[in-house]
Order: sequence, then C-alpha cells, then structure tokens
Amino acid sequence: MVALVLALSGCKLRTRIDLHYLPDFVPGSQNIFRPVKIAVPPTTGNFGSGDSDVGTIYAADGAPQTPLVVADAARAFNNALIEGLADAGLAPVALDSNPGDGKPPEGSDFILTSDLEQLEVNKRFGTNQTVHGQYFSMRAVVRVKFELKNRDGAVLYSDEISGIENEPPNPVGAEVFLPLETEPAESLSVALSRAVGVLMQQPGFRGALPTRSVEATPTSTPAPQSPGASPTP
Repeated sequence: MVALVLALSGCKLRTRIDLHYLPDFVPGSQNIFRPVKIAVPPTTGNFGSGDSDVGTIYAADGAPQTPLVVADAARAFNNALIEGLADAGLAPVALDSNPGDGKPPEGSDFILTSDLEQLEVNKRFGTNQTVHGQYFSMRAVVRVKFELKNRDGAVLYSDEISGIENEPPNPVGAEVFLPLETEPAESLSVALSRAVGVLMQQPGFRGALPTRSVEATPTSTPAPQSPGASPTP
C-alpha cells in the first residue's frame, strides 16, 4: 500500500548519507598550533536537527532519481571541526551553546564560531558506458563562515571557506582520471574535511593563534630548498 501511494504521488524514497571527518586529509593542517584551549559552540545555519535535503542523484535523462539527506548536518560539521582543531594541535572545548557576550568562557583562550551556509552534493549519470560502468559526474560543496575571537571578544579572524570535491577529477592534457569517490557520502565527506583542513592553512587564522616553534640545535642550519619550492609555513 505504501509503495502504491508513493508511486501514484510521484514521491521518491530519500537516501540518508552519513558524513565523517577524514583525518590528515589536507596536507599541512596537522600539528600546527600549541595546545591552547579554544571554545567551540554548536555550528549554526539553516539546517535543523532532523534530516536536511542536501542534493539528488539524477538519471541519465536528467530526471531526479534519489533525493539525498543528512541527519543533523550542523552537528555533523561541528564534530568534524572539533576533530580538525585537535589534529592541528589545539585543545578544543565543545560548548552547549554560544555565550551571550560572544566571548570565550572562563578557562578558554579563544572562541571559534561556525555558520554552515551550504552542504550539497549532486550526482549526475550520463549516457556513456565505460569499462568501469556508467559514466557520472559528481560535485560536493561545503561552505562555512568562521569567526575567531579572543578573551576580550575582539575578532581576530573572520572569513568564508569552501571545501569542494569534483568527480571525476578534471583531465590534465590528454590524461583522463577515474573517479576517486563514487558514493555521494564519501564525496561530501571529502568536501567537509577539506573545508576544515583549509581553515587551518589560512594565514589569518594561523597568525591569530600561537603556533608551534621549531627548536633548532646550535649546530643546525636550515636545509636548502630546491628552486621553486614553497617556503615552510
């Protein structure tokens, strides 16, 4: 009876995808900072605590095939952010709510708020067939607004960061790459992890927090860099 009602109404069963943080995904985003305490309130945004629509799988003719949802998207991102901050060397302190004065609570040196503006993944099948199956393209985007404050409530860093994952990767010359991820859940998890990792790389964010110093021995000298190499942060 339920199947008949859905068929007659044209409704499609939604697929829930689970997000997870990928440690060490963004090179250079680990063990950067000293372990200062940074308060992390719940992530805000237009995502409720229930299931949120985040995209669709489309058939080869362009028709919507399977709606995709994420449960408690803001909490899922907040959990990933806390993991990423810990990976970067900080000591994140999860809060139950954002303090009314916007300042870090007693015992914390900084407070980092996050507003989840976009969480989306769409997979589109094509008509071509390859040795690996039916061709598809997939794009996942996670866009977040971050704001970092000190004990006085002064804004030290504020910016919007996007983590983007495209499948398959764009061709380079005549070389065509196979998809790295085939499932929307994995592609969106990559985008989420990238958004968190890229935050740790931002010069403004790094400059606002105490970083780890490299202790050199009296006899040590900096290693020469090859031409064109990027300087070590």
